[in-house]
Amino acid sequence: MDVMSPQLMWIGTRCYRVNQSNAASKEQTSDRPEAYVEEDTYGEDDREDEYNIELTDAGKFQTAFHVPSAFYAMIIGAKGQTRQRLEAETKAQIRVPKQGTTGDIVVVGTSRKSVATARSRIELIVMGARNKQQFTHFLSVPLNTPAIVKRFLDFREKVLTKLPVAFTVDESLFQQPEKLHLTLCTVSLMDNEDRANAAQLLLDCQDSIIGPTLKEYGPLELRVRGLEYMNDDPHAVDVLYAKIESPALQRIADQIYECFISKGLMQRKYDHVKLHATLINSLFRGTRADAIDEQEAEKKRITFDASEILRKYGEFDFGSTVVDAIHLSQRFSTSCTGYYEATAFIKL
Repeated sequence: MDVMSPQLMWIGTRCYRVNQSNAASKEQTSDRPEAYVEEDTYGEDDREDEYNIELTDAGKFQTAFHVPSAFYAMIIGAKGQTRQRLEAETKAQIRVPKQGTTGDIVVVGTSRKSVATARSRIELIVMGARNKQQFTHFLSVPLNTPAIVKRFLDFREKVLTKLPVAFTVDESLFQQPEKLHLTLCTVSLMDNEDRANAAQLLLDCQDSIIGPTLKEYGPLELRVRGLEYMNDDPHAVDVLYAKIESPALQRIADQIYECFISKGLMQRKYDHVKLHATLINSLFRGTRADAIDEQEAEKKRITFDASEILRKYGEFDFGSTVVDAIHLSQRFSTSCTGYYEATAFIKL
């Protein structure tokens, strides 16, 4: 890690530094934490007012909140060391449901500040652990309209039949027409409550973000035109995608992204959402887009030469559409329509 440019993590309006422990440079074991998170202490901690902290009959302060059971072990740590360290540093007691059970994390302390600090530290641990998970869901805008699908099939046919043999791409690498979509952001949702929270947050965004934007811009139009790729070498590409043109949708995507970050469901990775629609993906090779084992698919990933595709069809126009819905889509799924299963969706 570059000590002059440490990894930063945002929760709400607060910024935190993720500091690597000495053990991080050695082989990691289950008895060593990989890292700890240090709060940026410039200014006073304002997290206390964001939490529901109650005064109990025993005269102590308490807060209870949901954490997916998959993250309990990270909060407890090897031989309970992480929880013990947090309790010692925050002067608060942390109660974690027993293995195999579910329930709320409960934090109890003699002051509101100690309880808030302990909860904030736990949320940082959870966010760091969540960020290491493969994403399970993504916010998507379906692009499988008849007009765009027709142009996509035309593009696929040209790539498969009109290029020199040395630059042909296997048909299995193309996105399924029924699943054409643009991605707004990805998220790891670990249990039913996670999914319910994300669904409610998307619904809240409809009123606070999408509604005002539609009022200003009118119908949410977008244009799918031009090609880009994910890496620096057009001769060795993993993902080829179509560019999306829509200032209004860009504004909505950026604001929804900020909203999901503020609620701890995702970590900031970039300043602005990159609107894109995947057309060809080497991850699809021999597995299809709805494969379950991503790690096995990653092992089979072989880049393809997209230089001729970009040269001949770099400005290919896939057409326009008006966005009428945003989905919280489940990865590796297929609904009866051929699109991804929707955990939730909102109509625009």
